[in-house]
Amino acid sequence: MNVEAIYLNHQSELQFHLTRIVDCPEIAADLAQESFIIFFREAQKQTIDHPRGFLFRIAKNLAYDHIKHRKVTENYAQAKEQALPPLSEFPSAEKLVSVDQRLAAITRILDELPLRTREIFILNRVYGMTYAETARELGISDSAVEKHMAKALLHCRRQFKTHLPDQHDN
Repeated sequence: MNVEAIYLNHQSELQFHLTRIVDCPEIAADLAQESFIIFFREAQKQTIDHPRGFLFRIAKNLAYDHIKHRKVTENYAQAKEQALPPLSEFPSAEKLVSVDQRLAAITRILDELPLRTREIFILNRVYGMTYAETARELGISDSAVEKHMAKALLHCRRQFKTHLPDQHDN
């Protein structure tokens, strides 16, 4: 596989696609570059049957990760701008550690999902997209989205019982 030819053939199209997702040409250029780096590494490890599709999937995942990070950062900045509650209303150090541990467990549980299933789960649960919107975004059927979500929810339910048994305490 000629990675240089793939780069030359798809670089501008990929960057245009990413610009539509992240709404910033500079960030899109960075994400496109990172996509090609990941693509090149993966091409050395495995045979890629559909290079364009694989490259665009890498790019889309990076773009969604960027958007998710941006939303978290914006939410954090907005929360900081709001008036701080009295010190007595802040959670204890133990509570903060507990929350951090749960977030780490949730991240591990989601990372165990297959890439497509995790992507569908995040679009639905994090970005609030409906099954139909998710299906359109990913170019798959509504029933495929339903099947992936059922798989994701079953996996999460089972893993939460194992890793987060005290969920009912909060």
